[in-house]
Amino acid sequence: MSSTSDRKPNRLHTETSPYLLQHADNPVDWYPWGSEALTAARSSNKPILLSIGYSACHWCHVMERESFENESIAAIMNRHFICIKVDREERPDLDEIYMAATVAMNNGQGGWPMTVFLTPDQEPFFAGTYFPPEDRWGRPGFDTLLKKIADYWEKDAAGVRTQAKEMTERLKGEGRIPFPISVSESVLDDAVTQFKEDFDKTYGGFGGAPKFPPAAGLSLLLRCYRRSGDAHTLAMVTKTLDMMAAGGMYDHIGGGFARYSTDARWLVPHFEKMLYDNALLARVYVEAYQVTKNPDYRRVACEVLDYVLREMTGPTGGFYSATDADSEGVEGKFFVWHPAEVQAAVGNEEDTRRYCALYDITEIGNWEHASIPNRLRPLSDIAKELNLTSDELLETAARVKPLLYRARQQRVAPGLDDKILTAWNGMMLSALAEAARVFGETRYRAAAMQTADFLLKTHVQSDGRLLRTSRAGRAHLEAYLEDYAYLAEGLIDLYEAGAPEQYLQAAVGLADRILSDFMDGEQGGFFTTATHHEALILRGREGADGATPSGNAVAASALARLACHFDRQDWRDAAVGAIRAYGRQITRYPRAFAKSLAVVDFLTEGPVELAFVGDGQQAAAQALYRAVAEEYLPNRIIASTESNAGSTLPLLLGKSVVAGQPALYICRNFSCQRPVTDPKAVAEALHVHRSGTGTAAGRTETMLRGAQLSGHATAQGTAAYAANMVGLSPSGSLAHGYTAGGSTGLTVSRLGFGTYRVDTKDPEHRQAFKQALAAGCNLIDTSTNYMDGDSERLVGAVLSELVKAGQLAREQVVVVSKIGYVQSQNLKLAEAREKSGRPYPDMVKYGDGIWHCLHPEFLADQLALSLDRLGLATLDVCLLHNPEYFLSEAAHRKERDLVALREAFYDRLQRACVYFETQVAAGRLQYYGVSSNTVTSPADHPEATSLSRMLDAARAAAREANQSTHHFRWLQCPMNLFESGALLTANTGAGGGQTVLDLARQEGVAVLVNRPLNAMPGQGGGILRLADFPLEDQPVDFARQRERVAALEDEYRRTIAPSVPQSGQGTAPADFFNWARELDRVRPQLQGLEHWEQIEHQMIAPHVNQVLQALSRTLSGTAAEQWEAWRDRYVPELLTLLRGLRREATERSRRRTAAVATAVDAVLPHVRRSESLSRKALWVLTGTPGVTSVLNGMRTPAYVEDSVGVLHWPALESARSAYEIAKTIAFPKDLG
Repeated sequence: MSSTSDRKPNRLHTETSPYLLQHADNPVDWYPWGSEALTAARSSNKPILLSIGYSACHWCHVMERESFENESIAAIMNRHFICIKVDREERPDLDEIYMAATVAMNNGQGGWPMTVFLTPDQEPFFAGTYFPPEDRWGRPGFDTLLKKIADYWEKDAAGVRTQAKEMTERLKGEGRIPFPISVSESVLDDAVTQFKEDFDKTYGGFGGAPKFPPAAGLSLLLRCYRRSGDAHTLAMVTKTLDMMAAGGMYDHIGGGFARYSTDARWLVPHFEKMLYDNALLARVYVEAYQVTKNPDYRRVACEVLDYVLREMTGPTGGFYSATDADSEGVEGKFFVWHPAEVQAAVGNEEDTRRYCALYDITEIGNWEHASIPNRLRPLSDIAKELNLTSDELLETAARVKPLLYRARQQRVAPGLDDKILTAWNGMMLSALAEAARVFGETRYRAAAMQTADFLLKTHVQSDGRLLRTSRAGRAHLEAYLEDYAYLAEGLIDLYEAGAPEQYLQAAVGLADRILSDFMDGEQGGFFTTATHHEALILRGREGADGATPSGNAVAASALARLACHFDRQDWRDAAVGAIRAYGRQITRYPRAFAKSLAVVDFLTEGPVELAFVGDGQQAAAQALYRAVAEEYLPNRIIASTESNAGSTLPLLLGKSVVAGQPALYICRNFSCQRPVTDPKAVAEALHVHRSGTGTAAGRTETMLRGAQLSGHATAQGTAAYAANMVGLSPSGSLAHGYTAGGSTGLTVSRLGFGTYRVDTKDPEHRQAFKQALAAGCNLIDTSTNYMDGDSERLVGAVLSELVKAGQLAREQVVVVSKIGYVQSQNLKLAEAREKSGRPYPDMVKYGDGIWHCLHPEFLADQLALSLDRLGLATLDVCLLHNPEYFLSEAAHRKERDLVALREAFYDRLQRACVYFETQVAAGRLQYYGVSSNTVTSPADHPEATSLSRMLDAARAAAREANQSTHHFRWLQCPMNLFESGALLTANTGAGGGQTVLDLARQEGVAVLVNRPLNAMPGQGGGILRLADFPLEDQPVDFARQRERVAALEDEYRRTIAPSVPQSGQGTAPADFFNWARELDRVRPQLQGLEHWEQIEHQMIAPHVNQVLQALSRTLSGTAAEQWEAWRDRYVPELLTLLRGLRREATERSRRRTAAVATAVDAVLPHVRRSESLSRKALWVLTGTPGVTSVLNGMRTPAYVEDSVGVLHWPALESARSAYEIAKTIAFPKDLG
């Protein structure tokens, strides 16, 4: 084995990263990531071994010593792989992509060192973290792993590539974010609730060991405390800050925090110190000081900043990245003490005794036979034990600490990572600037300005773009979103701390680059890499915070603040879009988006605008600055000038000193109070401002919304649409396709586009909707709960696209949506509200996963979300969605007093109508109504609703809302050939003598009918699809195929089930596969294809897939091989049996629908009898007097074309006879 000194350095020796330089003398032929390495991999057809780590990573050093310095392991690596070393801190894009792959391949586990094997096309096929050099601890040795992977590649490179492509596609899919949604300020309360659930009341922090310093979360909680005044919210912050500063994670001798604590008490750290941790923590201690005035928080913040300036700052002002946990190869050696070492440094036994008692330094030690200095014991207890006062003890500690610091400096220091990262320096800029502003420490501002000048000179290219990193004056690597975002925010903080305006203008340049190079124009938010960045397997983006707040959130924060400084709506819109892009995740896991929620707080409340005018060096001006610094103002912008001359900042225009005295202007939306010149009046003026007195309206809002189409459906617009469509149709045949929308004056198509199972994910849905609009459908029906709101998003996206393209006018289409269901995401929101103590009133909990609510508070939230998803300023029609759930739930509880129940029901309905009337008056709605499945039921049905009583409630609501007339103008109900109660059942009106359609026509109410083709005949036959059913599968001999499946299942029970571990709960392994018997039982009960699909999709497929996946994960060795061989024989036979049952079910449906078609044809003209049953059924409905529009879920362009064709047919002369004859159809018993 050759010595390191004799070995020629590898390609890493010219890099700037200390981490890469540590590996420059390895026998491994390392490449840095770049074109040379990637070209070498492609030309040699070798897989890539990608190793990612960082300089302060303990296990990275271990793996280097054990494996990368091992000549034999290095020889295998060099022979079979192109080996690439990456510093994750220099290349966060690669770290983000391949960590996602590592986590995906290792059951959610990841970490560093990260070891990933890639194809020459950079696609991952195997990943792990630390590997020992030989097999141990249940991990394969690195030597073994390398040989296996090399062999795998040599024997089946094509298979490996296929596997890698599949993983890459999976990563791309997981990286796609859902459609953006609005974020309400109420999510701040939900975040507090999540923090409370995980708060460690004993030691502070959240969760158990290991504990990471939650700086962004604590900062958010301080904001939330400011809003709520909740003492427990503040207590979570102060407890955590106190314990972290007292524990061993804090360096009580030199200042600064270690990366994290390995225990719950904050005693034992992982000893590396990261610049970003100390920047974020210093900032939150500054903020906590402002809130509490606790001098210890100021002390800790200053000690941290002084440590950074003393030990982590380069000669030109840049801040270094980190120091290692290890020194002399031993973790923590630099930081731990023994009493004798203290005595040697201090030279005074009494001082030693006092200091060791105060900081828990003992002979036996508190970690690894040594002592980590900490202050976790109460000061009073120690002082009493030593018979001293607390002041005496603290005075001794203050005297001894510099002596110990000097002694410690004689030790071998941990390794220093002296690269200068733009993003992390931006974080420290912010911390120094805010400390300078709050504490009045000008040295911190001077240091921040020096750093800013260094970065703007060394890290900025000639075209204005940033570079990521530098070392020894050499800067390189294209910068990432976080670099632009953190530096921009740091420059804003620096200006607001009193530095010249040039720094704010520099932030403007960075903001423009963020928008031009990183913005996602479709979804909103920002990518990690710029548009000109090298092509990788995917373009990553991050929304949730990690070890640092996400670049997306920081970019949003910087843009929001700059928007307020410069009155730039485009920057504000981009900031809102960045938050909304992750709205769905934020509402589910708000705690993970602390920085994003800080932006929500800023944007929803709006900042106080503070303009200082006058010579900042004057004592009077300094007094004003200090008075403002005393106040905790997280939502603020600050501008300052000696006079208004020379600055173009909107906040400073027209402002001047007052009677020669420096003045403070307190404003909102550039509308200001009288200037303040007396520092004693500042606090009161700010309090008045915050309470709302004298503030300008229009800036704040409670929800971050997207762009909205203005206008609404109009009589002229809809009539023009219809006239145009009729004119384009052959011989004007579409004249039959339009009718009046009740008494609204709107003209609507007799066939409406229903969106029950339509979403943004399927391109066919979008195309079908566009085709329907182009073919003549101008009524769209959706709901807040359809596809968990995604149906509304599709409607909004398509309408926006067509309106912008000039292909459609907002005034031409009628958009209907519905509110009431509390399911999926809405259910999670409702549950979160209950946990936080603010539940929606009048919630109906019908069953697991199905709640319902009509209360105005719920309706208000849902209408706001609905309008946002739809992208509309005004919703044409809003319907209460199945309000009869109130009656259904009461029926489940066997409530007997039907009269009282109905009174309560219509009282709730009236309150909902009052709310809707206010929204009509506000211009957010045109009309409202009800969608009810039971409005056509017999009047004596316990769950029946009444149209006449609904209208009574609407009239009363209009009076209550001071409206001259009510706006209840739309009703929706089910109707088809078999469910014809709206036409045939008298259940409403005076004495219950009118049908729904009769009363609706009398009152000018438009009637929309749903489920036109999904009938419930009411003979125990389930759902009958009124359509033609092609026979797609070949017949299967059921008995013979069942025997094949049964034999295989018997084999499984004998040979495989005994090897499957039993959980003791749920189904026994022997019963995992009983489908031969179960399907034999189900077969006689099949009613038709719809019934079979329900069984197949809800019962069979989920169970089979779950078991197949579970056994593939659980079994290993010989049992796994046996299982895989059986599975490969069994699955095809089971699928054949299922196909046979599907054909049988299809045949049953065909016989039922044939009976329907034969009966109905008797009353149809001959020219229509050859049409499909679905077209006949739709045609009958569209020609039924009183029916305004038939809602059909047309999810494909072909289905749209087929359905819309009926609008060209002349109306059926007597539709009633079709419904009457349908009632006479009797299905054979074997057909259900």
